[in-house]
Amino acid sequence: MSRPFRRLTAALVLALGLSGCAIGQDGPPSVPVSLLEEAPSPVRAGELVWRGTVHLRDANPDFGGLSSLRVSPDGTQFVAISDRGKRVAGRLSYDRDGHLSGAGGYSINPLLGTDGQPLPGLFNDTEGLALIGPWPGDGWAVSMERRHSILRYPPALAGSAAVLLDAPAGFADLPFNAGIETLTALPDGRLLAIAENDAGQGRHRAWVGGSGAWVEFSYQALPPFLPVDAARLADGSILVLERRVGLLGGWGSRILHLDAATLSASLVPGGLMQGREIARLQPPMATENYEGIDTRPLPGGGVAVYLISDNNFKPVIQRTLLTMFEWRP
Repeated sequence: MSRPFRRLTAALVLALGLSGCAIGQDGPPSVPVSLLEEAPSPVRAGELVWRGTVHLRDANPDFGGLSSLRVSPDGTQFVAISDRGKRVAGRLSYDRDGHLSGAGGYSINPLLGTDGQPLPGLFNDTEGLALIGPWPGDGWAVSMERRHSILRYPPALAGSAAVLLDAPAGFADLPFNAGIETLTALPDGRLLAIAENDAGQGRHRAWVGGSGAWVEFSYQALPPFLPVDAARLADGSILVLERRVGLLGGWGSRILHLDAATLSASLVPGGLMQGREIARLQPPMATENYEGIDTRPLPGGGVAVYLISDNNFKPVIQRTLLTMFEWRP
């Protein structure tokens, strides 16, 4: 997360009186949360139907700061990365109607650098996580802020030294703390990377490709929203998650869909990627600093869409929420 958002966190709590704040981390590993109090069922956000929210909790001080998310095809496992260079994994559970009802069994392990040592201090801000190939995948790619780069890992992700990918030359021009938040792998194996920094008029520098073969284009956001993660769908399309924060509006999120044809047409030198909004989360919904998104097909048709929030390691005033929606395109 960039510095302006961190500076606003404490002010938001005082100015808005955010409800449902976490006080400590004792108790069960997850607690159900209502997306919208006293609302008729089903609760909708645009084209999405809410299917459960849980507040993830753990006493380990390294639990939190989750900035990207990948969920197994059966929905029972998740993998995320944190702003402190950690792999955080766990298990998910559902009620008889298939609604997300719990999480637990967390494991937290450090990501290693190219030297085989845990990523160091100031340069361990890992933000984007891409699964290469179908789950459990052929490995992972992780983007870093501050030291703008992409690291390649084997399937285990934690416990193995990283390989540094050749990054686009434009990475060197990105602001210190507003680099590649969005990273996902496309069906053809290429990586899609979008910078959080707004290059002007809501346009963000973006790249597609791999080591030594990158194409630069632009991603169009809706200011003050910024792109923070993306997820692929089985039909070759993607969803992009945008996030905003403000003293008056609090946290808010948009989810954009780019169909396969639109996506392909934009991935050319100088191209412009612009999605169709399918949902917006904003108060009075239980909003948070959502920074991760993933999808999986549902057995009865439709798509499960998951969002996870970054609590900035401030569990007293922010929560790690995992929310599930159902989408029928």
